Amino acid sequence: MKVSEILKSKGPHVYSIGEDRTVKESIDMMHRNHIGSLVILNISGDLTGIITERDILELCFKYPDNFQKLLIKNVMSKQTIVAEPDDDIDYIEMVMTSEFIRHVPIVENNKLVGLVSIGDIVKAQSKIIQYENKYLRDYINGVRG
Repeated sequence: MKVSEILKSKGPHVYSIGEDRTVKESIDMMHRNHIGSLVILNISGDLTGIITERDILELCFKYPDNFQKLLIKNVMSKQTIVAEPDDDIDYIEMVMTSEFIRHVPIVENNKLVGLVSIGDIVKAQSKIIQYENKYLRDYINGVRG
């Protein structure tokens, strides 16, 4: 299965925030939308990084008195691992697991087109396994379809 199939089912909407916003604003946005990460865009709309719940938790410990006032551009993960719509989900899962990340922005022609979480990958793989399981059971039981 390709990443593009996940994007078709979940839709193209990606929550994002500007580089010059504060960590407090990112926390508010994540909480309000029940999400675990925000893609960071510059003024031109280009992907420049990502900030996650885990990043914010680290900031709480490093800067307990003023982490909420920090600008996102100074604390975001700039070395963002990205994928493309034609990438296979097994490959993306391997990258996410080996790099200990839970969110991967999806880009096409250097433009952000979606975001895939580890939960999206697991859900897609579970569907594949369910279909394979059904077909194998039908085959074993002689069901023709």
